[in-house]
Amino acid sequence: GAMMQITSEGGPQPQSNILFSLSHESIASVSSLGHVKGLSVGNMSVTGVVQAVDTETGKLVVVSKDQVDVEVVQLKAIRIRAPITRMKTGTLMPVYVMGLTSSQTPFSFGNALPGLTFHWSVTKRDVLDVHTRHAEASVQLSAEHNFAMSVFGRSKGRTGLRVVVKTSVPLAGHLQDSALELQDEIQIQVYEKLQLLKPEVQAEEILMSPNSLLKLQTNRDGLGSLSYRVLDCPDRAALVQVDDEGHLTSGSLTGTASLQISSQETFGVNQTIIVAVKVVTVSYLRLSTSPVVYTSNRETVSAIPLGAVLTFSVHFHDSTGETLHSHNSALSFSTNRDDLVQVGKGSSNGTLTVRTVNVGLTLLGVWDSEQAGLADFLALPVQHAIHPAEAQRLVVGDVVCFSAQFVNQEGVSGVWSSSSSALLEIDPRTGAAVARDRGTVSVYYEIHGQLRTYREVKLITSTSGKTMKILWSKSVIAFLNSTITLMCSLSTGSCSSSQSDSMALLHPESSVSCQLRFTSSAVDFSPHDVYHTHTAFDASTGFYSCALSFKPMSDQQVKVLSLSMTEVEVRAGVQGSVFSGEQLSARLPVSPGIYTDQTDIILSNQHPSAELTVYGPAAALQQLDVKSSSPAVVIEEKEVSLSFPSYIRFTVRVVKPQGSLTASVSVSSTSSAQVLHIPVSVMHLAASSTSVQGLFLSFCLTAQ
Repeated sequence: GAMMQITSEGGPQPQSNILFSLSHESIASVSSLGHVKGLSVGNMSVTGVVQAVDTETGKLVVVSKDQVDVEVVQLKAIRIRAPITRMKTGTLMPVYVMGLTSSQTPFSFGNALPGLTFHWSVTKRDVLDVHTRHAEASVQLSAEHNFAMSVFGRSKGRTGLRVVVKTSVPLAGHLQDSALELQDEIQIQVYEKLQLLKPEVQAEEILMSPNSLLKLQTNRDGLGSLSYRVLDCPDRAALVQVDDEGHLTSGSLTGTASLQISSQETFGVNQTIIVAVKVVTVSYLRLSTSPVVYTSNRETVSAIPLGAVLTFSVHFHDSTGETLHSHNSALSFSTNRDDLVQVGKGSSNGTLTVRTVNVGLTLLGVWDSEQAGLADFLALPVQHAIHPAEAQRLVVGDVVCFSAQFVNQEGVSGVWSSSSSALLEIDPRTGAAVARDRGTVSVYYEIHGQLRTYREVKLITSTSGKTMKILWSKSVIAFLNSTITLMCSLSTGSCSSSQSDSMALLHPESSVSCQLRFTSSAVDFSPHDVYHTHTAFDASTGFYSCALSFKPMSDQQVKVLSLSMTEVEVRAGVQGSVFSGEQLSARLPVSPGIYTDQTDIILSNQHPSAELTVYGPAAALQQLDVKSSSPAVVIEEKEVSLSFPSYIRFTVRVVKPQGSLTASVSVSSTSSAQVLHIPVSVMHLAASSTSVQGLFLSFCLTAQ
């Protein structure tokens, strides 16, 4: 289950693709990148060849070839690798898990899948503290990455340090005989550092490894006349030497010497200090991580954020745990794979720079190539720092609230940006974003001088798992004005109040349109001729909505809509995008309200009554209110028909016509908020006025 990448050197330059083959495919597998993964216990070999085309024959020939042996093992037992078992209070020491043999390092099992978990404990908590690696950078690794730990001597005493390695899937074969766990325990003694109590002064010393160099520096450099001298000790002459510039060098022997440093001041005062110089062998090396990772909630994280650049400093310690001030070690480093992090020498001696470029787990090993046993191992788990995870795949029109918990030392958040605002528009302050068009874009979150993390987002126009939805819950739709939910945006995660407020600045509704269509072919005009549409986005619910309202309509348009029994179909559309997937729609009843074919009513003493027919939906007719502006004109209901086309017929008559009169009939419906005004003219006709009577009869026949 563990994986190791094969690297290569030499061969033709520039190097072509390497073709890998296995001697036993049942023991391990290999990818085109050289990732070898153990499958079953056994020994096999991996062969890599580089081929080229022969210019004379045109055939492929092998121009370079090499082979490496691979052994796939099961852990039979484990042991704690502790470089020393007696340490001073206040000192640090790395410990890590090994197999039975020296070749079974954390590289052999540290990234096995399904993963092993490592659980550390001490028998006396007040003697020894156990911390995960990277704890100094506020990174708290999970149990599956804790094959290496850091121990700190807190107070004097003796304690047991214990580790239990567990497997969650025994059948995976990580442990021999399908064991559930392996364990080991060692004893560590912590003792107090020698101090002078009376008088209470600090006794300082310089620690150097053999054959190393240290440039001394004081606070009087450039101000006073400095001189350096190793005090006369004939038997210590080969230990250390110092020149006039303060270059202190150690010899090949170990031991202690005294160094005198004097400063002759310009104002006539001489200052002298004597420091002990100890030349000791290096017992172990330790890696420390910087810089510190700060979060908004001041909590630790379990992985290194993608895009982070870390500096690892290598510290060398003697047999007591004290840190050396100089060394001459030749450092080497390696990773189990090279596609997730980039490791290189740091800007200063004894440092490494690690840049995280992909998500996943990398194992880092550092050792002294000239002294066996000086090694340290770290797990480098890299995870996305930008959330939510679901936002890596968005549909055009989606609104998402990106978040990142990382801040600078003062608690100030970083700045958001997008590699293409045309594809994904993002608010730089809050991380609220709108997907504008399809494509692939990178979202960046940058804390100046500290972190620049990113996440790739793919924007598509449709997906089988997500449709452009039309949702409406009310079965009764207002006759003149309707607001329906067009589609649900992603709006993943919880948006903060500041993100919700910034949505208004992004105007996500500008990317969405209401697409209307009449379902009846009897309507010969566009829905947009009679409907106003307005899209909006509600940041609190994550829904787009479309508000429909009628424009002023002609009598003919009202009549056509009423008689056609049409519905209006509403779909959600995204500007510049065509949806190839399922797109749902909603059909709303078209209720333009009430109408009448009559523009006016003419009455006379010879024809004192006429009929008025009002058409409209049954619901509107049931709430009809008909009034006359004059008591001389009365209105009586004559006939009601609720079948299509539904109408109510009224009789309008004049009471005791005495002369000419002008009035009006108002017809209103509370459900449609409409009011129709029909003028009424009352004429007094003489019996001999046949021409006028003929005109009136003609009008009545036409109106009826």
